[in-house]
Amino acid sequence: MFGRKNQVIKFDQNLCHASVDDNSVLFVRVSDVVTDKHAIVEVPFTHNAILIKGGGDVRYYKSGNYDVFDNRSEVKDWKRGLSVEVVYIPKDTRVLIKWGTRNRLRYRDEASNKVITVGAHGEFDISVTNPEQFFRKVVGAKREFDLDEFSKRYGETVASEFADIFLKIVAEKKLTYDRFSANKKEISQRMGEILNPEFEREWGLSVLNFKIADFNLLDEDMNAIEDFAAEARQRERLKEYLAEIERLDDKQWEREKYLRKLELDDKAAYYEVLKITGLDNEKKLGKDKCPNCGMNYNVGDPFCPHCGQRVSKEPRKCPDCGKMNEPSAAFCSGCGKRL
Repeated sequence: MFGRKNQVIKFDQNLCHASVDDNSVLFVRVSDVVTDKHAIVEVPFTHNAILIKGGGDVRYYKSGNYDVFDNRSEVKDWKRGLSVEVVYIPKDTRVLIKWGTRNRLRYRDEASNKVITVGAHGEFDISVTNPEQFFRKVVGAKREFDLDEFSKRYGETVASEFADIFLKIVAEKKLTYDRFSANKKEISQRMGEILNPEFEREWGLSVLNFKIADFNLLDEDMNAIEDFAAEARQRERLKEYLAEIERLDDKQWEREKYLRKLELDDKAAYYEVLKITGLDNEKKLGKDKCPNCGMNYNVGDPFCPHCGQRVSKEPRKCPDCGKMNEPSAAFCSGCGKRL
């Protein structure tokens, strides 16, 4: 004698014809009419399930087989033709979501104090961690899982959250724009850590493998920052040049030698140094300062008219051996004769 064969409501009856190992869906829905008071709901080991009886009574089940009516009162009140729905939610399925910022955020670069605009795009995986929360907040009355709709919803959610989270991380780490890409992995990890608890709390979802593929920066913004950096470097060099001029203030020949080298190495800085120190006026007037007494003399004069010190910058030729010596030399470096 064979036993009674009970009605079984199972995953295979789902509306979208998905298989239990389909990784492209986060829920499937099965609708049926109970024709047997001993009806069973079958939940595969890969899924959890939400059972809705008569449009109102909601029960949560893990893997296994369960009676649709789990107490005598329900069996007694059961009427043939009762409608039931089962929402099956996978335990381990991950759905890939692409995201990207629609609008660029405004950001003030730490080093240059310039305002630039930043965008970004990337991807992340979504899985269900709290089936009951996911059912209440996401599934609701939806008949089928729509990957495109789901991707758009949560991709836009991440994009809208990106601005606040990104700016927070950049401020914490004091990052300038040129270090964004180098710190992309660390920024991605931090963003995932911030987004995950929010997704779990709101929708019963988990954010996994959050990635920023690339940052989008405008060329004009980067050029403006690079120009500022170049100007800053020039200002630092100018400070060094002025400090050296001040150090050599009482060493006329060494100062002139330093200025000639500066003119060859950095002509823009050379003229700026002359302007700041007032040396450009002296040169325009054809004047220079005597290294001995500090008084002005006419450029080209061999001796200072105030103290008699030799001030000519022309090399000194030894009358004995003919060797050319530095203008300030007191003795010939070739034969030792006093000049």
